[in-house]
Amino acid sequence: MWARSDSSPVVVVSPESRAGALARQAQSFEGISVWTLEQTSIEPVEAEPLPEVPPIGSPAEAHRALFESVGADVVDDFGRLVAEVRGLEIARSDAITGQLEIGVGTADRELHGYVHSGTDPSEFLAKAADFARSIRSSGAPGHPLNRQGRQRWLRSAAFHDPSLLNAGILEMLPPLDSRVLQLGPEPAAAIDRSTNTLYVFVAGVDPEAVPVASDYQLRHTPAATVIVTTELDRFPATEEIAASVGIRTRALPSPW
Repeated sequence: MWARSDSSPVVVVSPESRAGALARQAQSFEGISVWTLEQTSIEPVEAEPLPEVPPIGSPAEAHRALFESVGADVVDDFGRLVAEVRGLEIARSDAITGQLEIGVGTADRELHGYVHSGTDPSEFLAKAADFARSIRSSGAPGHPLNRQGRQRWLRSAAFHDPSLLNAGILEMLPPLDSRVLQLGPEPAAAIDRSTNTLYVFVAGVDPEAVPVASDYQLRHTPAATVIVTTELDRFPATEEIAASVGIRTRALPSPW
């Protein structure tokens, strides 16, 4: 952010593990170069390409109808088929084997696997969906499961009511890479194919918002890109940085 007030070239010295990704994101900005330390000198870094999204196999796709039957959003989670309710994952199907796991969080999924192995999953999936709706509803009491993953909740709200964005039908997009944390803070994205407009959803103050949006631009080559947040989460610095690289910002009413 300091660099916004200074026109001098900016040199970023990065750990090797992050350097390639930072070099790729820096391509969207003027005057930023990324270097890394090699022994006693620093060397320029080449941009690292985005990882390819693995395809979802037919064993995983076989669970799509089940997910839809309980009103869940069916999402490509970087090659894994996921059922989400208001942005909260309630089930997943392995991309290759199609193994079905039901539950909110790792421990819940493991418990369900131990206790309910071999039973009809539809009843338990419906209960998980109802639970997610009760927790992630406007004005619900504070709970860890409605405080986290809010960028995906915001995306879900726009997906079900694209008029919030004056958009047509939205298509939820897979993340840029495999997600480590189910309720992590990384932005989520969707695209309106009718206008080729990319929407990147952010919750809270996220310093990665613009670099991540630039990565989504690189992958999907949209005609326009919009960072979407809530009215309470508007951050002037993010808006200014986004505008500097031609990305618009939009604030929506909070669904929570």
